[in-house]
Amino acid sequence: MANIWYIQVNRYCNNQCHFCSNPSNWKNIKYQRGIELIDDFIKRKYHGIIFTGWEPTLSPDLSKWIAYANKKWIDCRIISNWMQCANLEYVKELKDSWLRLIHFSLYSYIEKIHDFLTDTPWSYKKILKAIQNTLKEWIDVQLNCVINKYNQEHLDKTVKFVVKYFPQIRHFVWNNLDPQMMRQTDIALSTLPDFGIASKSLLKWLDFLEKSWRTFRVERLPLCYMRGFEFASTETRKIVKDEERIVHFLDFRDSFREEEWEHERWEECKKCDLKWICAGLYEKKAYYNYVNLIPQKISREEKEKIIEKIKSEF
Repeated sequence: MANIWYIQVNRYCNNQCHFCSNPSNWKNIKYQRGIELIDDFIKRKYHGIIFTGWEPTLSPDLSKWIAYANKKWIDCRIISNWMQCANLEYVKELKDSWLRLIHFSLYSYIEKIHDFLTDTPWSYKKILKAIQNTLKEWIDVQLNCVINKYNQEHLDKTVKFVVKYFPQIRHFVWNNLDPQMMRQTDIALSTLPDFGIASKSLLKWLDFLEKSWRTFRVERLPLCYMRGFEFASTETRKIVKDEERIVHFLDFRDSFREEEWEHERWEECKKCDLKWICAGLYEKKAYYNYVNLIPQKISREEKEKIIEKIKSEF
């Protein structure tokens, strides 16, 4: 198992992404509180810490926490929009704290679409500069992207763009939207994807990455929309490996331990041979009621191969 602790260090950002699942409340944690959370993680014998938030690089104590965790021999990384990393001196500060991995968020290879989704002019140019800076300083980069209506037809083209200009990037993570927690504006709700269209583009980039010997994960997407790549589902992997994670939120949820990965079962799911390893569809009743779930028929041998592949990988 590889249990992970997520620590939200703040809840403010220099982007204003329409579909953000952790909207601003202007809270942040102090240095000592961060140390207490890291020490608690060590006692629980978790395997890694991910510093997140709305935007963790805006915290003045981030590099100190990273340095402290490294002294304790704890693997740590950050999830960032990379705006701060457009400044090379800031990247060097992270490197000096012994940070070795950052996940960055790029929503489209098309500048106009990315800047629209972040609701922040020039964010696209700054992110590309940040990637250059970070790779220059030998910090590993992984790509995060949110599947939505505005990029659903070119997910594969965005991946090919990144691989072409930044071949050092070897791991990609794509997340489906969390409509319950994001802004409830007309623009935000307009970003909900068409699963049928998104799936076609998704399967193209999964195939492209697999053939180029890169790794990838997909979150909050039912397995019926990623056939042939079930092993890459974040929830499926956690179900098979019996993993858990703790997220320290800066809202009413506080420290939340996740051990169950299945969402509510629907009639279609009950007829599906993948139901034992699929999390189903998150928030179908309230938001994704337009999505058709497609029961799958697979052999016992095929399901066992999926499970075996997951267990054989870290």
